[in-house]
Amino acid sequence: MNMKATSQTSSPKTLLSLKEAEKILTGHSFSLNGRQLYISGERFLMAKNKLVLAGTSSDGALKVVIKISNVENGRKEIRDEKNIRDLLESLSFANKTISFPKEIFFSDNDTTTVWVTEFIEQEKIFVAYPIEEQFFMALRAFEAQEAFHATTFEHTRKIAPTFEIFDQQKYLEIFSTFVETLKNEYGNREATRTLARAEKFFAEHIKTLERYGRFLTHTDFVPHNFRIKNKEVYMLDCSAVHFGNKYEGWARFLNYMYIHNPALERLLTEYLRTNRGEEEYLSLRLMRIYKSGHLLSYYARSLKDTVGDLHKLTELRLNLWNYILKCLLDDVTPKEKLTTTYRTERNALRSPEEKERQKDFSAP
Repeated sequence: MNMKATSQTSSPKTLLSLKEAEKILTGHSFSLNGRQLYISGERFLMAKNKLVLAGTSSDGALKVVIKISNVENGRKEIRDEKNIRDLLESLSFANKTISFPKEIFFSDNDTTTVWVTEFIEQEKIFVAYPIEEQFFMALRAFEAQEAFHATTFEHTRKIAPTFEIFDQQKYLEIFSTFVETLKNEYGNREATRTLARAEKFFAEHIKTLERYGRFLTHTDFVPHNFRIKNKEVYMLDCSAVHFGNKYEGWARFLNYMYIHNPALERLLTEYLRTNRGEEEYLSLRLMRIYKSGHLLSYYARSLKDTVGDLHKLTELRLNLWNYILKCLLDDVTPKEKLTTTYRTERNALRSPEEKERQKDFSAP
């Protein structure tokens, strides 16, 4: 597999190869593993600005995760993520805290940025725990994020230089780009109509969304972005963190569980509706619609870069999320038989590398 990819900037520089990264890391006393889960399978398509690598200290005593880039966009992503994490560790919005892997090393010279953190060993993957334990681990993680709420000018002043703050206008503007992307990149009229209907519904209820704004939220909170040790959830990928609607992280997680664990999805949704009321349930539903639009836009944009089975799989995902979006708009539960059929067809289309990668955080 060719690990080089063109930078998204105007610079002619290309992302360093795995061999070049290994040479740099050896100079910093780190070694790379032979098996690179974070850039194998479908993940290699995303390796345009930085590499995320598995390795050890040179003596083999410590397992680590390494983020490295020589491309300015990627270097900025790494710096920004480190700054977000550093600020979160210093903020005192509430007594609750968020756990992160320990930082081991950071270097930012004229040519390359390297950030090394501890690899969190987990006894088993999230979905292998009993459903009651999954429920409480997920709930504690969401409540820890919700504790960081920018309610005052002083809070906003502290976070504004580091975090993006998503208000109702920003969410509306982004939703409009979802519709345009789906229309231009996919061209499926039926899917475009569904997303346009969703945009209208989203806009009609935007005031409800705003009432639950300015909360810290991990926008991609799914099992490949956290690990569990001693039943404590460690947050990974701080680049997916901003201040916005407090249910954006919930929405991503619950949409994921529609496919991977419907019983947990139902349990958390029912808990929220019963204990937090109809207005917060509507806020959650709006964000689930928004996150479904995001996935439709993402897969539509990715379609042109795929071939063969991966192209078929991307089309399959577009059909699935169009269906799920309709269910969310009608406030009905997707038929489990359809999501089960999707998993079977998806697994048949996945590459051996992707199937191996998925073992690290997902059930078959």
